[in-house]
Amino acid sequence: MWYVSRLFCSLHLNLKLHLLKQLVNFSFRVLDKLVPETKDAYYPQCKMLDRVFQQLTNVYLLEVYCGRFDDVPKQSFANLKDRNFQHFLSAVRKMLLFITNNDRYYRAWIGLAFIVAKEEYGRALERLTQEEFRSSHFETWEWAPLPVCDSYFEGSKSEFLEMMLTGHLSNLLRLRFASSKSPQSKKKVGG
Repeated sequence: MWYVSRLFCSLHLNLKLHLLKQLVNFSFRVLDKLVPETKDAYYPQCKMLDRVFQQLTNVYLLEVYCGRFDDVPKQSFANLKDRNFQHFLSAVRKMLLFITNNDRYYRAWIGLAFIVAKEEYGRALERLTQEEFRSSHFETWEWAPLPVCDSYFEGSKSEFLEMMLTGHLSNLLRLRFASSKSPQSKKKVGG
């Protein structure tokens, strides 16, 4: 088995990423079919998880509509060919909800993960400087935003941190739809 590990380490980074994504895509496609849907999120952690994944799925559906996955603008979900990320989101949601709904130890860890994530976000927001934002943004997204005056940066730090962490996705999260129903209610994603 060591030779497989050694061979994988010697592969070019892009090839490693491609092979790993193929493995992940296949695994999550299978898991998405095998893991049962949790009907009722009973505990607070489960309800929070369910709401988080509802929001992530809504952003995913907007990305589908924008043509992110098949390079087809105004793509309908029914005609989508590249469903790898859909299977990933759906399988992770199903696994976490099923385990969290049925095991108190995992439920406690999910609750702790929410608390730790909130605290870490707060620390990152507090420490963020304009220089760090611009260099990290460039390293991540390969373009550097123009500098702004310090008072504007300080007053808008949370928006800058979201931009640095998610690119444009946080904007999609905040979109409000013309109808009262989310895109998710029109066509169920997953399962």
